[in-house]
Amino acid sequence: MFVTNQLKRILTHSKIGHKIGYGYVVVITIFILGIISGLALGDYYENKAYQKLQLANRKILLLSQLHNHILQIRSHPKTLIVVVDDSIWFEYETNKFSLNSQKIEHTLSELNIFLDSNYDSIDNQKLKKIVKKYDYYLDEYEKHIKSLWRIVTPISSNDSQLNNQDMVLQLIKSQKIQNLEIQFEKLSESLSLIINSALDNQNSAEKEMIKANLLRMKIILSSIIISLIISTISALYTGKIIAYPLEQLTHIAQRVTQESNFQLKAPVTTQDEVGKLATSMNQLIQWIDEHITELKEARQTLEKRVEQRTIELQQALKKLKALVNLDGLTQIFNRRYFDEVLYREWQRGRREKSVISLILCDVDYFKIYNETYGHLGGDSCLQEVAQGIRRQVKRPSDLVARYGGEEFVILLPNTDLNGALALAEMIRNAIEAMNIPHENSLVSDHVTISMGVTSKIPQETDEYEHLIEEADDALYQAKENGRNCVCYFINSS
Repeated sequence: MFVTNQLKRILTHSKIGHKIGYGYVVVITIFILGIISGLALGDYYENKAYQKLQLANRKILLLSQLHNHILQIRSHPKTLIVVVDDSIWFEYETNKFSLNSQKIEHTLSELNIFLDSNYDSIDNQKLKKIVKKYDYYLDEYEKHIKSLWRIVTPISSNDSQLNNQDMVLQLIKSQKIQNLEIQFEKLSESLSLIINSALDNQNSAEKEMIKANLLRMKIILSSIIISLIISTISALYTGKIIAYPLEQLTHIAQRVTQESNFQLKAPVTTQDEVGKLATSMNQLIQWIDEHITELKEARQTLEKRVEQRTIELQQALKKLKALVNLDGLTQIFNRRYFDEVLYREWQRGRREKSVISLILCDVDYFKIYNETYGHLGGDSCLQEVAQGIRRQVKRPSDLVARYGGEEFVILLPNTDLNGALALAEMIRNAIEAMNIPHENSLVSDHVTISMGVTSKIPQETDEYEHLIEEADDALYQAKENGRNCVCYFINSS
């Protein structure tokens, strides 16, 4: 009751402007608080659901990979029966088995890392035990398979073939392999149950994200509705108190505007805000007549200043655009500008049927460099490498840019593959000649780079992204070949 009486007293003694201000403050406060709370709660629950969804997706991916790789190595003995008489296929299948074993080890390692960081779940605790069992039984399985390889010799004669096939069949039917197969089946069933549980978690997270969005919208909508109600009440009150006196003032103001008659005066009948407004308007009418000429002169001066400021802004915009196109660390062009230039050159190459070459560079073992010399040392290294590359690129039409991280890219319009390879080799030698120390590199005692080169004439059906993909494939081949070398893309099709 006390609060209500105080509120009535404040509203009774307040001026009209204060009352309107209070109404606006309440409306805006409710509106802002509703939106902020809606966004905050929605984002909170959405982030929780998103994290849950990410964990479920990661878990499903790892488990699916593990399941698929194990199925492949379990099918290995049956495949050997077919290829046991062919040394080439026999070697291919054994290599395939070894590769799948490595993939399983990698997947198990990633699973262990994942489970160590998310061990609070009951499913993850069960999965941890399953992973240990898989690790044990896979080692046993590999021992038996590799022992079979040592005694099976692929020979083209029929007798030897039958003998080898018998040995493979005996291994498959042996008690140890059968026991291992049974254990694999049990583990696969347990794995399937955990995958299903992860799928349920994924669906649950998606539903929670939908609920979070609905909650956000409900809170925001509620705040908007409350704000509209209070705004309506304020508008009705304002219209009742001041609308009529203001209509009279408006009529006088319209006549002054339409007739340009500055001798008209608004009637001052009260001493409240409306009366003060009428007095002020009368003074304003008088001032308008006095200052029309001054306003014309001021407008002319303002137009000149605006024109001058527009020119200054255009110049500043040009400078800003140049800065936006540069990489802040290396002071060569950035990837955004490279994408723009590549798109333009690609379209021109289509029209003119001209060749475009692309070189993609990667600093060898840069992560180790950062770990050895620190991030400041890594930044300094990237700056030196960038400038070393730019010094070798002479033509104005060629473009050197930082593609990302320790990767750089060189765009060479109207340059064939041989020219691009020659330039790439020059750049590689130049970087090596700089003798930037890299004591922990697995290639050299100084910084080196690997380079992938591709070249093509753009066709109507081609997209410029294909050029980047080809250069990236060539770069991957250079890394596979031992790094510190140049490889070019070979179209297998």
